[in-house]
Amino acid sequence: MGLQLIFAVETNKKCNSDWIYIKDTIEHFYSYERTQVKFSVVYMDGKGNYNSNKKEKEIKSLTAQYRSTSKTNRTSVIYCFDCDDYDNKIDDRNFLGEAKKYCDGLGYEFVWFCKDVECAYLGKKVDAGQKSKEAGKFKAKKLIRNVNPDKLSVNTYRMNTSNVMRILDRYLTRR
Repeated sequence: MGLQLIFAVETNKKCNSDWIYIKDTIEHFYSYERTQVKFSVVYMDGKGNYNSNKKEKEIKSLTAQYRSTSKTNRTSVIYCFDCDDYDNKIDDRNFLGEAKKYCDGLGYEFVWFCKDVECAYLGKKVDAGQKSKEAGKFKAKKLIRNVNPDKLSVNTYRMNTSNVMRILDRYLTRR
């Protein structure tokens, strides 16, 4: 039986920054049978597209393709969102609530990064134009080694934290 994890990330394919951090987390903190686990990425091209028909079709297509290779294969979908200014902007807080409700309704996992993926991994905000460059540097310099897994295993929104490892723990085994 194989497992496919589909990650829906806010960024676009060109930037790819979110996936770089998530993939480094998987490779550094988890062990898994490479022939039994497939990782797929859906790029939302902005978090407001999370519930678009186009993204839903992409997820259904990836699920069907993987299922067609073996009837015992299963797929889980993991949506990843930045919290942004959830603590002082009602629109950001409401957005997270709606996105979580959407995920819950479809049986999808809900991952968050406070206030964004760079804060969770680098401890700082990064200008939009520098996100790809910073993620590349993070990967090249193997900065995942400096990340405290406890900061990625949090229950509630807190600056420079995430729940990404709490979710990954449901599917993969920590080293």
